[in-house]
Amino acid sequence: MRRLPVQLIATTALVVLCITAIAFMMFPWNHTIRIAPADNPAATASQQAPGVRSGGTSSAAAEPAALTKAAAERILASYWQVNNTANESRSDTLLKTVEAGSSYSMDAGTYQMDRVTDPANRQYTAFTAENATYYIPRQPAGVYPRWFVARVTYANLAAPQHATGAGYVLFTQSSKDAAWKNVLEPYLLPAGGPAPFVETDTQGYAVQSSLTSAAGLSAAPAQIPELTAGSLDGATASATVRNPGNLADLRDQVYFQSRLPAGSSDTDRHDTAGSVFALKTVGGGALVFYHLTARLSLASPQGERLKLGIPGYYSSSQALTSATVDYADQFAVYIPAGPAGAAPIVIADTSGITGRG
Repeated sequence: MRRLPVQLIATTALVVLCITAIAFMMFPWNHTIRIAPADNPAATASQQAPGVRSGGTSSAAAEPAALTKAAAERILASYWQVNNTANESRSDTLLKTVEAGSSYSMDAGTYQMDRVTDPANRQYTAFTAENATYYIPRQPAGVYPRWFVARVTYANLAAPQHATGAGYVLFTQSSKDAAWKNVLEPYLLPAGGPAPFVETDTQGYAVQSSLTSAAGLSAAPAQIPELTAGSLDGATASATVRNPGNLADLRDQVYFQSRLPAGSSDTDRHDTAGSVFALKTVGGGALVFYHLTARLSLASPQGERLKLGIPGYYSSSQALTSATVDYADQFAVYIPAGPAGAAPIVIADTSGITGRG
């Protein structure tokens, strides 16, 4: 679990034909978790759980659930405990036991930077996640990865305790008896509007959306990552996923554009990566979870030397002619049902540096 959404401290940088400093303020999501009574998907008809609404889909002859709600609660509780310890000690090894994919890459990347910017780990802050709602899909027996999503509200435990936002945490199990790990963790965006209600079957389990069917949608869920990458890179498409405006790689690109020497190149390119997960929403839409990779490439004109300071990655004592920085961008995108052209909406995201290119 990471920090609050990343911010740049652009005012700390000084550029005179070189970059002498760039700092990213990372607010660690170091959480001490109390699992609050969660909405039981099997009882949503009477509890009216937020974000879950029964669509009345029959579960006769249905596939088994990916896991039980009780098991999901244990996984979430164990995750917070281990993650909190890993954040406090900034242990990549411990973190890897509960995270994988882009979640692990971003958090390990944050550790690498924070070891330089905050050696004593003074920014460590305890958080808790409350009001968890579980979206557990049915899946064919023996098919992996198995997965589920929890929607949680985060609260800072520093007095007075206060909510800081909400988001999704998606866990997968890669094979039988493998550990369940956090692979996606986008935070809900205030500008994204209210999260859609997830459709459930008669037993309260979340209904998966077909990844390849675009019936009643502007695009099939499996197409959304490619459309997002193209949109962020300036391509046009019939179903455009708009830039949410807070992605670390794009903000860093803008930062460097005004500070590199005239004639420098400053490019940011996105690519698809990893699995796509999708749930049906009430009314016929889909809620899609996925991540992209991004690479920011910087190059000076005619071999001029740059001094680029990115703590943990590039030292300002090094003279460079080019540099590349890799990022991961995670998303939860809502595809509304309706006529062709209804644009997908980014309702949650997060991003961060994962390493040198």
